[in-house]
Order: sequence, then C-alpha cells, then structure tokens
Amino acid sequence: KKGKYEDAAVVFSKSQLSFEEVALKFIQVNKKEALKTFLHLKLDLLSHNDSTQQTMLTTWLIEMYLNELGCYKDSVQMDNYLKLQKEFHDFLCKTSLKECLENNSHTIYDIMLSHGATDDVIFFAKLMKDYERVIVYHVQQYQYEEALELLSNHAYQALQSSDRSERRAKFQKFAELYYKFSPMFVKHIPGKTVDAWKAAERHLNPKKLIPALIQCNQPGDKNQATPEEQNAAAIKYLEFCVNKLKSNEMSVHNFLVSAYANSSEPNDHKKLKDYLKLQAQDGLTPSYDVQYALRLCLERGLDEACVFIYMAMGLHEESVSLALKCNDVDLARHMIGVNPLVRKDSQLQKKLWLRIAEHVIKKEKDIKRAMQFLKDCYVLKIEDILPFFSDVVTIDQFKDAICDSLQSYNTHIDHLKKEMNTATQSAKNIRSDIQQIRNKCVCIRSTEKCNVCEGRLLSQPFYMFPCHHAFHRDCLVGEVSEMLPPTERSHINTIIQAIDTPQQTVKPTGTGKEDLKHQLDDLIASDCPFCGLIMIRSIAIPLLPMDTLDKNLASWQ
Repeated sequence: KKGKYEDAAVVFSKSQLSFEEVALKFIQVNKKEALKTFLHLKLDLLSHNDSTQQTMLTTWLIEMYLNELGCYKDSVQMDNYLKLQKEFHDFLCKTSLKECLENNSHTIYDIMLSHGATDDVIFFAKLMKDYERVIVYHVQQYQYEEALELLSNHAYQALQSSDRSERRAKFQKFAELYYKFSPMFVKHIPGKTVDAWKAAERHLNPKKLIPALIQCNQPGDKNQATPEEQNAAAIKYLEFCVNKLKSNEMSVHNFLVSAYANSSEPNDHKKLKDYLKLQAQDGLTPSYDVQYALRLCLERGLDEACVFIYMAMGLHEESVSLALKCNDVDLARHMIGVNPLVRKDSQLQKKLWLRIAEHVIKKEKDIKRAMQFLKDCYVLKIEDILPFFSDVVTIDQFKDAICDSLQSYNTHIDHLKKEMNTATQSAKNIRSDIQQIRNKCVCIRSTEKCNVCEGRLLSQPFYMFPCHHAFHRDCLVGEVSEMLPPTERSHINTIIQAIDTPQQTVKPTGTGKEDLKHQLDDLIASDCPFCGLIMIRSIAIPLLPMDTLDKNLASWQ
C-alpha cells in the first residue's frame, strides 16, 4: 500500500505465504523489478534437492531478463542495456546455478534464441563450454579467424595438463572439432589453420585431416583463399608430418606427392625430386604408392621425378633411359651410383653404363666425355664402347685409352702367370709330400699298446697314425663311430663282417677284401681321433647323452 514493493519482496520471500500468491500480487500491480527481486531471494533460499523449483525460477528469471533487455535494445538507452546485460551475465555465472543450467541448457538456448539474443547465446555457450556452438556461430558470420582462435586457444590450454592421460582426454573433444571444421578453415584461412595443426603436433591424426586438404584445389566462392595458397598450406603441413612427426602413413606421403605435383611453383617440383630421391635411397621400400605417384607424375609431365620412381620400383634400365631422354647424364650416373642393388650386380651395372656411353657418343657426340667414363667406371673397357663410334672417327682420339687397356691386359697376364707358377709349384710340393708319406715307415715294438684299451697292439688288427697314436681296429671303430651318422655306422659293421668272414658270398661293394679294407680305411682312418679334426668336432658333443639327460638330472636331485 505504501508503494515500497522492493521491501515487500524481501519480506514476502521470508514469509510463509505461498509462492504463487505472492508472485500473483506483483504481477497484478505490474511491478517486474519487485517480482524479479522476490524470485532472486526465493531462488537463493532453495537447496540443491529442490531441482524442479530451482529450474522453474531460473528459467522465469532468464525470461524476464531477456524481455527487459529486448525493451532496452530497441531504445537509445544503451547504458541501461549494458548494465542490465552485465547483471544478467552475473546471474548466469552463479556457482549455485551451475548444475541447473547444465541440465537445462537446451531449454535455455531455445529461450534465448526465441528472443534473438545472439550475444547472450554466445556468452552462455562459452559458460557451458559448448565451443562447437560458438564456432558454428562465428562460421555463420564468416568470422573464421575468431572461430579458429577460440578453438586453438582452448586446445592449447587442454595440452597444459601435466598428466599424459588427462591431457589426451581433455584434448580429444577439441580434436573432434578440428576434424569437423578444418575443411571450412582451410578454404578461407589455410595458413593460420596449418599453424594451429602444427601447434597440436602428434595430438592430431594427419589421416583425419586429409579430407580437409583434399578440397584445396576445388573451386569455391570469391571469399575463399586461392588454390595456390591452399596447396602451399597443405604442403607445409604434410612436410611437417613427414619430416618432424616422422609419419609413415601412406596416405600422408601420397598426398604430399600429389600436392608437389599439382603445384605451379617450380620450387615445389624441385622439392618433389628431392623427396623422391630420398625415398629411393638404400633400396628401401618407399612410403608412398609408387604406382599412383608414377601415374600422377607422367600426367603432369614430370619426367625427372619419374626417374626416381622407376628406381624405387626396381626398374633400373627404365630409370636410366628416362634420365637420358631428359638429356641429364649426371642424373643417369647418379641412379647407378646410389642404388646398392645396382652396385652389387656388375652385369647390370655394365649394361647401364653402356647405355649411358652410347647416349654420350651417338647423341651428344662427346668422345672426350666418353673417354672419361672409362676412368670413372671400372666395369667398362675400351673394347666395350668401340662399337658405338662411327667409322669416320680416327684412332688418335682414343689412342691413350687403347694403350691403357693394352697395358692393363699385360699387367693382368703377368699376374695370371705368377698365379700359375705358384699353383704349379704347390702341386709339385703336394706330390712330393704324398710320395714321402707313402714311403714312410714306423717301427713298432712288441710292447706297443693300444691307446684306447691299453692292450697289446700286435694282438689284433691295428692302425698306426703319423702322430704315433696307435689303435686296435675295433677300438678305433668305437671312437670314430660316435661322430658318424647311423647309416655309416651300419656300413662299417657290414664291411668288418665281410672282411672277417672266411667265405663271403655277398660283398657290400667292390670285388675283394682288399677293396673292403680300403673302404674301411677311408671311413675310420682318415684322421686321428685323438689329435685330428675328429677331436675338434667332439667339443660340440654333450658330455651326457641327450636321450638320458632328464633321467640323469633326476637322479642327482
């Protein structure tokens, strides 16, 4: 009754009167400020459990603020508008309302949009960390730099976390926004977009960004960046992936080759050759699709680039031939020198050098340069390139090369003669040694013993080695048999039985006992078992038989 509606609102908020009755009183007298004060006070008195009442009061207050802002926005009272807007934003920033606003964000967005409150929508979206809605707004307003700056700044903040798993989890939602909006960013601000990608480093997957780069060379509206600017940005990022991130993804390397080939800049074509040259080194499998790269370079007429692709494919002859077709002899020589597969194959190397020599002699008619090949390449001789010279060429022009070749042949012949003399002398010495061994005799005393069984040596058939180790035949067989396979052991036993049997009806091999003895000698007496190769090989034999090893180990426990 006294017109103190604000004070009344404070009193009513603390009274036991029903909320509806008090609110209706203020509505009937059209006192919106008092009603707003009453709603604020009642909202502050609610607990978190009163979610329904909290939601109702919050949305009612938002509706009242937006209605009032709409009235001020259409007038010249801009100061009042800004003051009220700040009050509204402070209300939205209340910590006690955070959960309520998050749970009813879609409803609040609809209320704000129904009033056309775009600025408030953007503020609320940032408050809710709904960056996608903010980016969409900036894109719709053609504010691509603002959208990218918002995304990159918050993505950078997400990467500042010290915990690796937490950092990855926080950045993931921004990574999805990068993948979604990058096609639009690349079309309009390619340079800044690539800088943002590079700042994220390994946290962005280059494979998922390639769809954005594919649109680089597609025509668009006049507000877009030029295809050349977009392609340059794509090259910049792909080079970063290959050189800095060491990416082995074939799609990344393929797109880099495509970007180089489609570029109108001569420097990019040079970069393409350097890249292909690096990929063709050491004979390793290239990271790009050679078939795709070859087709692309042939379509663009980049023959020098195709030279390296042919080399990567193992087509060495085609590589050298194409280099010569481009009149680049140095490139052809380089193809031979850098490839390890060519260097290992002297026949292929000679064939490729002959092709280069033929080009220099027949096409360039540079005899002096051809003579230089003979000095640089050890696989070519003067007689190899003589057929390429025309009949009118005089011998004076390569007289020195012929003299050098003849001198080389003479040196080689002298070397062969020395080797033949050495071999002849060695054969003569070997024959002399064999004859001496045949005539060598050993005196055996009657007390001589077998080195295995310690029995009298003369009591049984025996063997005496030049090292003076002596063995009974059976003892020697026992020592040697351990190193022989089962088939040879069986063969030795068969021969011994045949020798010891007075009348042998069936002989294993040969025609008499003398032949059998020679066979037995070859099997068991080729080397002394105590000091020859047999003893050396016995080092690899286990001390215990492998078939009884487990049993022996068990008995020791």
